[in-house]
Amino acid sequence: MLFDLDGTLIEHTRQIEDLCRETFDVFAERLAPATQEKFWDTFWVKNHDLWYMAVDGVLAGDVARLYSFVNTLRALKVDDRLAEPMLQDWEDRIIAATRLFDDALTAVGRLSSAGLKLGIVTNGFTTMQSRKIRHHGLDRQVDFVLISEEAGAYKPDRALFDLALARAGVAAQQALFVGDTPSADIEGACNAGLHAVLIDARDIWPEAGGKGVPKIHRLAELLLLLGLE
Repeated sequence: MLFDLDGTLIEHTRQIEDLCRETFDVFAERLAPATQEKFWDTFWVKNHDLWYMAVDGVLAGDVARLYSFVNTLRALKVDDRLAEPMLQDWEDRIIAATRLFDDALTAVGRLSSAGLKLGIVTNGFTTMQSRKIRHHGLDRQVDFVLISEEAGAYKPDRALFDLALARAGVAAQQALFVGDTPSADIEGACNAGLHAVLIDARDIWPEAGGKGVPKIHRLAELLLLLGLE
């Protein structure tokens, strides 16, 4: 049993943009004459570019994370020595704004008790995703964690799913992947030969599901689907 992380086991309760603007406010006096609006507009572009440089293997994730801020500050012609404390502040806010879905631990515990091997397979920077997983104690609930940066492959790339299957020691037909994104999670899993379930907690994919892929709104429904509740 393999799970995505963000939007599947944990939810983000605040918008990334709002958290970034709050980080700007903490450092605003030292960032003058840059404005909050200009900072966000510049940061979003830099962050996007550096993410894809990390995905392409051009930069290590920790370098990309830091230089999202370094390059933003340089573009705004303000003190780029603020990059590291701003990164720390922003990521602390992101972590604080995440929470486990109410039934996540119950569902994971029941699946573990049923004798299933459990894994988390997530896209993202190793440092950040590891912090989320440890913060919510999920590292103690699953048998393994596979993060795209350390694996060198990103969903929906089949290579990431194949590596997850190798870690689990099962064939694709013996594995079920649960995720919240139709393209990266569900299509990726199905193309790799796994069974899949789409979790749509906020009902944002009304047309998704079907074609042999069930859709659920809560992890508790997964237990019902598997006959474990």
